Amino acid sequence: MADQLIYLDNAATSWPKPDSVGEAMVHFLTHQAGNPGRGGHRLAREASQVLDTARDKLASLVNAPCPQRMILTHGCTDALNLAIHGVLRADMRTRCPSTKPHVVTTTIEHNAVLRTLHCYATSDLITMTIVPCDENGYVHADTLIDACTDCTVLMTLSHASNVLGTIQKIPETIKAIREYNQDILIMVDAAQTAGHFPIDVQGWDIDLLPLAGHKGLRGPTGTGGLYVSPRAYPDDCDKSRVFCQRRGGTGSMAPGLEMPTNLPDALEAGTSNAVGFAGLIAAIDALTAEVHEHEMDMTKRVLDGLHTLDGVTIYGLPTIEGRTPVVLFNIEGNHPREVMAKLDAEYGIAVRGGVHCAPLLHDAIGTGIDGGVRVSPGSGTSPEQIDTFLDAIRTMCPTHA
Repeated sequence: MADQLIYLDNAATSWPKPDSVGEAMVHFLTHQAGNPGRGGHRLAREASQVLDTARDKLASLVNAPCPQRMILTHGCTDALNLAIHGVLRADMRTRCPSTKPHVVTTTIEHNAVLRTLHCYATSDLITMTIVPCDENGYVHADTLIDACTDCTVLMTLSHASNVLGTIQKIPETIKAIREYNQDILIMVDAAQTAGHFPIDVQGWDIDLLPLAGHKGLRGPTGTGGLYVSPRAYPDDCDKSRVFCQRRGGTGSMAPGLEMPTNLPDALEAGTSNAVGFAGLIAAIDALTAEVHEHEMDMTKRVLDGLHTLDGVTIYGLPTIEGRTPVVLFNIEGNHPREVMAKLDAEYGIAVRGGVHCAPLLHDAIGTGIDGGVRVSPGSGTSPEQIDTFLDAIRTMCPTHA
């Protein structure tokens, strides 16, 4: 096995993190580690300031109208659950008992979306329509509109597939949906795009935007955010379309047994991962256009190399145009998990093999229960590392001598 790890699993979590991330977290633990919002002393105030700064930076990153509309979460799955449970519970509280809320979702969604919705559907609490994608992973606006009914309350769209890397045409898609219906809440899962590509929640008219701190933003795990639009949570709190299922202390309203009604406290309960958000602040400050350009250059090198190998099937778009730094492929005669294990054991190369928490998409592209091998370069990936990876793949190809 190689002495040095070649890490090509950045779509799962980025590594290595910028040095400043760990330094910021150590500084927080040493000098600022009070409980934010739960005390008037200096450490508590400084911890609160860290959260305020993280909120400001995330809001600015996605062009939110104000920082208060950026809810700090424990990751993207947490944000997705907060949004889905919140919208469905709010709708059920006001809807006539004889009807059920309807949700439109797609085959490209992550299990964080699909399993959450499936739980409601199999409990006969909602109806759900799953819209297919094409062979490149695109979901088309007309099929989404055709799936809507008079009871549709929520539509979920991944900004980019964690399997194929295909980036959806979100602005055009939402524009078409709004022309059909202004009231449907539209959630865009930005787990794979935040930090890689510009996102404009106001310009694109997004209602709910969950994002991850530990992927493209290169921050710590256990950090994320959820943007909530005025359509989803109006300034008139009595008309909120997002119900907070998580109850607990906020530090901003006491005494009383009711949760606060103003954002962000209305959707935040408990002690936030302040040390993680200290690291996320540093990660966002370290973001540059050059980082993403490098990742895409390395992705192009992967694609170009794999295209030259016999017995290799690449899924989705043929070039880096319209994709994130993610490539899915298979090698004839090799199970993707066996490829992953061999790369790890014999070459010290970390990739992902399997269905990547998106089983419906694998069904759609014909990779079924076996899935595929996913390689995702990062900021620390070098051309030499990609060449080592390609040499290793070549040894597994059927025509290798």
